[in-house]
Amino acid sequence: MSSKADLKRSHIIQTAIQYLKDNDLSTVTLERIAERANISKGGLLYHFNTKDALQTAIAETILNEVIQSFEHLASFEQGTGRLSRAFILTSQKDLANGASLNIAIQILQNDHSSISTVYECLLEELFQDGLEASVVHLIRLTIDGLYYSKLLNIAPISAKATNGVFEQLMHMTRKD
Repeated sequence: MSSKADLKRSHIIQTAIQYLKDNDLSTVTLERIAERANISKGGLLYHFNTKDALQTAIAETILNEVIQSFEHLASFEQGTGRLSRAFILTSQKDLANGASLNIAIQILQNDHSSISTVYECLLEELFQDGLEASVVHLIRLTIDGLYYSKLLNIAPISAKATNGVFEQLMHMTRKD
């Protein structure tokens, strides 16, 4: 069971993630997050003594949530391409819910090692999924493009078109 402090810490992180889904990273202040979380700035500082500490906790939480979602969805898939399908479904879910992974990428932009290590491990698993390497590369690069388009707001495609892309990616993982 989580302690009261753990629950408060989690509440602060989730509040900050929601704030970042609606606002730019450059607008984050401890005051704004404390206000959104309905706690004093001192209460926030008890759990996170700096803005960097809070942002690191946000990025770590997002990465852990994405990994847990991937593992959960993979447990329902079977056969060749099961991990690739779980990757597609995890990405589809995250993009539909505000692209939290983009938040982690922005926070960790100066420390590529953290996110790169996680992503490289995931890709290693996908390449052992029984699909041709070119198919895995197409899936990965398409999903990367969807994230970057949303992050940079460069010619984003409609939700309907996005769903069509995900359907095609899922189709690519199934051997006839």
